[in-house]
Amino acid sequence: MRFYTFILTVLLGYSLSFSQVWSPDGNTIAFFYIHAVEDIYTVDSNGHNFKVLEGHPERDFAPRWSHDGKHILFTSVRDGHHEIYRFNREGAALKKLTESEFNSEDGDYSPNGKSIVFSSDRTGNQELFIMDSDGKNLKQLTHSPELESTPRWSPDGSKILFRRSPDKDAEADLFTLDIDSGELVQLTHTPEGEFHQSWSADGSQICFVKVVEGVFEIHSISAKGGESKKWVSKEGFQAFYPNWSPDGSKIAFTRDVSKGTKPGLPALFIVNREGEEKMLCNKNSF
Repeated sequence: MRFYTFILTVLLGYSLSFSQVWSPDGNTIAFFYIHAVEDIYTVDSNGHNFKVLEGHPERDFAPRWSHDGKHILFTSVRDGHHEIYRFNREGAALKKLTESEFNSEDGDYSPNGKSIVFSSDRTGNQELFIMDSDGKNLKQLTHSPELESTPRWSPDGSKILFRRSPDKDAEADLFTLDIDSGELVQLTHTPEGEFHQSWSADGSQICFVKVVEGVFEIHSISAKGGESKKWVSKEGFQAFYPNWSPDGSKIAFTRDVSKGTKPGLPALFIVNREGEEKMLCNKNSF
């Protein structure tokens, strides 16, 4: 079985999941929860004030904060295929930002809030695109026969971090693309592949999930490449969706606490650089 297929099989095998992102002020974490339906939730970083943010009978997932904390982007299939929406935390109407018969997903704001990068198959191949924050002025960013996905804007706004694979059944590595020069840098070169990548707030480090002997571990690597450092690994448990806190001191992540006996029992944790962990919520919070 190809690695990509293995990853997809594992992820789809979990009836519950989180995909968490810190708010810019570090006080709140947004995530989506998969049960019968995927919805967007928030919880304070101390584990309190748990609430649903955008409830809908169709799937809502992949939340991303604007850098002023006022908006959250997310992907939804409420119109039959993947489209990107913007939720205003101050109560304004929900806004749909993409509109096509193709899939658009995994939107991420630029640091200045003026642009959004996302992936789409509208050309017949999964590529990266940039548009204004209101959904206008679409521009194709990549032009390759390979598949690009899950773009993440660097904190200084100069680069895009993303996954690239030759095809949907192949392993994916992490790359950065300089927006102005077009310089492409491959950060990882492993047979296992990497996923769920996230920048540190200062742009010097990247955390991601790496599979080591069948265990999903959280690692970090210099934004320039090199050897990775292990943050989270626990025998018999799988870790997913790492996301760095704004001050760089902690990583929020999901761990399946079923230890393989009953897949689909995730919990939301934070871990500091000393390896000390705290659970914020689990399936019993819902």
